[in-house]
Amino acid sequence: MLIRFFNTVNRFPKTILLIILALSAFFFYQAKEGLFDPQTGKIRINSTVEPFIERDSGAYQQFLEAREAFGSAEVVVVALHNKERKPVDLKFLLTLSKLQKEIENNVPGISTVLSMLDIPQSSGTCPGKSYFHQMDYGSVCQSILEKYQHDIACLSSTAAYIDSEKGADESLEESLEEGIEDSLEDNPEESLEGSLEDSLEENLMESLDSYEQAQDEADSYTEPSLDCALTNNTQSPENLHDQTDSKIRTIVSSLKKHPLFEGDLLSKDLSTAALILTFEPGSNPESDSTQNILKEQLTKHHQNSQISDRLRIAYAGQPRQINKAGGLINEDMEKIFPLSILLIVVILLFSFRSLLTVIVPLAVVLSGIIWTAGIVGLIGGELNLVTMVCAPIILCVGSAYVIKFLNQYQTESIQLREAKKSGDPETTIPEIITATISSVTVPVTVTAITTVAGFIALVVSPIPAVQELGLYSSIGIVTINLFALTLAPALLHYIHLPELPVTQKQSGLLNAFFSTIVEWLRLHSKQLILIWLIVAAAAALGMLGLSINSTTKTFPENSPIVKDLHFIENELAGTDSLRLLFKAKPDSTSQQDTLLNPLKTAKTIFGLKKLQDWLFQVNGTTEIGSIEGLKIDKIHSPVDVLDHYRMGLDKLTDDEVVKFYAKTGENGPKFLSDAEDILQVTLRMSSSGSTSFLALRDLLVEKAPIFLPDLQFSYTGGGVLASESANNIAQGQINSVILALAIVFVMLSMLFLSWKMGVIALFPNVITILVFFGSLGWLDIPIGVTISVIAAIALGIGVDDTIHFLSHYNEYANKLRNKRKASMKTVPVVGRAMMFSTMALSAGFILFSQSEMESVILFGTFTAVTLLVCLAIDMTFLPSVVMETGLITVWDYVGLKFDEEFIKDIDMFQNMKVREAKMASLMAYTVDMDPGKQLFSQGDIGDEMYVVLDGSISIFLEKDGKRTDLVRLEKGNTFGEMGLFRNAERSASAEAYEKTRLLVINRDCLEPLKKRNPKIAAKLFLNLANSLQSSLKETDERLLAQKDFNLSSLEAKLNEDAELEQKEMSIDPKAEWEKLGKKWHAKLEPFTIQYSVSKGKKLTKINPEKGNFVFIKSGEVAVESRVSPGSNAFSVGYCWTRQGFDLVGEFVLCEGKADSSARATARKDSELMHFTHESLLSLTQQEPRVAAQFLENLVCMLSDQIAIADKRLQNN
Repeated sequence: MLIRFFNTVNRFPKTILLIILALSAFFFYQAKEGLFDPQTGKIRINSTVEPFIERDSGAYQQFLEAREAFGSAEVVVVALHNKERKPVDLKFLLTLSKLQKEIENNVPGISTVLSMLDIPQSSGTCPGKSYFHQMDYGSVCQSILEKYQHDIACLSSTAAYIDSEKGADESLEESLEEGIEDSLEDNPEESLEGSLEDSLEENLMESLDSYEQAQDEADSYTEPSLDCALTNNTQSPENLHDQTDSKIRTIVSSLKKHPLFEGDLLSKDLSTAALILTFEPGSNPESDSTQNILKEQLTKHHQNSQISDRLRIAYAGQPRQINKAGGLINEDMEKIFPLSILLIVVILLFSFRSLLTVIVPLAVVLSGIIWTAGIVGLIGGELNLVTMVCAPIILCVGSAYVIKFLNQYQTESIQLREAKKSGDPETTIPEIITATISSVTVPVTVTAITTVAGFIALVVSPIPAVQELGLYSSIGIVTINLFALTLAPALLHYIHLPELPVTQKQSGLLNAFFSTIVEWLRLHSKQLILIWLIVAAAAALGMLGLSINSTTKTFPENSPIVKDLHFIENELAGTDSLRLLFKAKPDSTSQQDTLLNPLKTAKTIFGLKKLQDWLFQVNGTTEIGSIEGLKIDKIHSPVDVLDHYRMGLDKLTDDEVVKFYAKTGENGPKFLSDAEDILQVTLRMSSSGSTSFLALRDLLVEKAPIFLPDLQFSYTGGGVLASESANNIAQGQINSVILALAIVFVMLSMLFLSWKMGVIALFPNVITILVFFGSLGWLDIPIGVTISVIAAIALGIGVDDTIHFLSHYNEYANKLRNKRKASMKTVPVVGRAMMFSTMALSAGFILFSQSEMESVILFGTFTAVTLLVCLAIDMTFLPSVVMETGLITVWDYVGLKFDEEFIKDIDMFQNMKVREAKMASLMAYTVDMDPGKQLFSQGDIGDEMYVVLDGSISIFLEKDGKRTDLVRLEKGNTFGEMGLFRNAERSASAEAYEKTRLLVINRDCLEPLKKRNPKIAAKLFLNLANSLQSSLKETDERLLAQKDFNLSSLEAKLNEDAELEQKEMSIDPKAEWEKLGKKWHAKLEPFTIQYSVSKGKKLTKINPEKGNFVFIKSGEVAVESRVSPGSNAFSVGYCWTRQGFDLVGEFVLCEGKADSSARATARKDSELMHFTHESLLSLTQQEPRVAAQFLENLVCMLSDQIAIADKRLQNN
């Protein structure tokens, strides 16, 4: 029905193209609106930790609660460092202060910008003010920096009129001198004193007027708001700078080893100072806008030559890392993804030798990505660091589907042209498309269903990003499957693939390569299976060293972000943070009374002190020291602040703690929430990955309740949640892969109608996954978020290749009626498509090694290598397994139109259910024959038997050009058994009398059937034994009708019969019985009727009806024929003697009646085993394996006895 649907749809290629084009335009618009930033035109990627956090988890709720109470835990640290490693000085602090103010004023979402200028003094002349405040005139505490800036401004404002002041003094002196001289000339003696006084007074007044005018000009030059009354204008700016710099150096030197500064705001050698940026709740510090503005502010200062010559500016923090990761992913998508597609195009061009042909897979893949992106945008989804992998997954699966479709198209084209006879019209494109769709629809659809089943397993994950990965990938795969069966055929109506010459199949380098593989498979199939099993075992051992760790080593070591991070971690404290949250237990004293609030007690402070000492390993090495890759640099807690203010914690009282929180609540670090129901302690650290983060978490969960038994402890923070989520994703992906394998196993078991075959079909994919995870273990590469996705991709491609291989194998198995030959025939046909698709995909993924992100490099490299391993397994291990086992598929099962009415007419299917009859048929082969087509000729060596399923077969003899028809076998008849079990010559020829369908059974079918379905095999052998028993009876009766009563030749005939038996026996009954072993003998015994018969006694109690079989356990039995129909005499010369463990096949002649043609007599004391038809049926049900082997031996014995009877008949 599915094939018919797609064949019908593809009659309208123009309609398909128009509909897909219109919908693609719609989905493109939805993708653009929903997934792209309208301002930058780039893909919006949610690179925060939010998509990786389980929404219903308690940790996430605590994260939201803590963020609401204390703001974002994520910080950005900006570090200023003196390149000459000199201590912080005046110029350094001026730069720091200016940068702090500009960040506060310009960077959006800023909550606080903390620096060494903000930590208040606990005591001294200016308590509550920063350490860079000093008492000034009027007993006012003033900032040293502000005073310096004020004084410099005053000096700068007066510098302009200092020269005019000097000019006024000189004018005064000159005026005085001139006045004195004039007076002396006019009154040289008398009035010298008076004139001098008058002149001095007059000129002094004029000079003062001139001075006041100059002063007014100076006043008009200075800033109106600048009060320079207390500024010492006599000192130079250089002296002022030196004095202030000396004060600052003294203060900075005093802060060395200060617990509130060192390692957090100031480095140990005093050459580096930091700005710690915290953000408001709900802000996005990792956003492009915030990070770009921050970078602009830092770059502006760094580009200042006076600053850059002396100082280095670095910044780090999770927001910067998240923003950088998102930016690099965008760059990779813009750069690498198009290059990957281009490389795939080149390989496809090499594969199909046509540029136009490349349009088909390209159109299918791009359309699939556009539709998937459009659907994601339409439902309001977003992309994150995990769901970005959807595009490569769709590219992988889509390319594989279309390449296999195109390869099948070319194969069908060749086969249709080969089938054309001279004079037939040329093959048309619609004919080829119809044949191709008929061949690929079921396997492609089954592959899509199986792959979707694997990905849909991810939806059960509690992590939103993983759920979305499963959903989006499933949408993409379904879309690609639809396009492979609609868009690709529609395009092929207008884009013609180059026709491969028929002879090309047997020539060329590629075919020589496949010929080599086929030869290896033919000679070494079992060895190849063993090799891969050894590889799988080695990989499994490697998995013992597997670890899950979402490492922080995302960027190259030489990248600026890593250099800045390492610098800050080395000089100051790490940028990773962990919030420890404490609450009063529900049964504790009411928190409404602040005096009794358990969070505000001395006991809590002492408990925190013990916890802090344990974290810093004060009393020697603790468990913290054993955590590899972890370094706790700073703990922000009330302990250090109280210890510093009080100069110790001795005799600390609850009242002091309450007052402390009241004071810090107004102006100081915030440790209590506004509701005073949460106490926060923050750890700043550097960690190598999620493993160290989570190891610390586990230890804290264990130890915190010991140090603070009266409080509830919890933890939160973006870092630990990201680590938990990353590990959950990695672990979840492993679990999801296991679940996906289980789902795929169930589907493959249903597909191949056997759980054993499900295991075999799944095993190549299991080996691929084992090799992938084992390689990580051997190479000591931890499983991260991106790497864990590779297994899902490999599983999808592996299952795809497996199903396509097996679907083609099934086709060739029916044609060639030999599983080994069918497997070897399938390899070059399917291998071409598998090889080109895998090479194209691997080449595309290997380009991801050009990324700047280490995780992306590992993702691309391992994906490419894993896909190549998958190809090698599917081209060597899978064919080898198929050769040794044989597989059948559900589409063959459904294709068999068997029902109860049908099987009741088939001898071979008696006592079988419809399902069992189908399974027996599917383990064999069916062949359709036109009227007059010959099946085999007289004298051919046979190795097959046949069951007529429909039509009829003529059996005839040819001698001297004359044909003699012997019999016509109708539906249900079985023939050729002797050829199957004895490889005997065909005694006659066979041809189709009419259009006939035959079931062909050979040894290649029976062995797998015995192993996989022993119950069905046992029933088949039982039905075959019944049929052979009837044949034996007919032959014996014909022999009795022709027997010679010449007693003179009796001895010679006896000798002849003995020689004939030795010559024709293919098995030794006694040896076969012993092979069964005592264990199986015991299992057979309950299904037999045991008889003891004395010598000379007749076997009268045993029922000789058809379906009953008698074996001689010990002794000897003779079946004697009646001399003549009316005679009561029986002749030993015309009988059959059985002894040892042998079947008394001729016992069926002993009907137990007065006119029976034969009778059975014990020639020695004998022990007999009698199997009835009913007991043998019970045996097949209860002990199928024993029954299958025992009844096969029975069939072989009957075949031998028939062969001997035939020879005796010919001799007579």
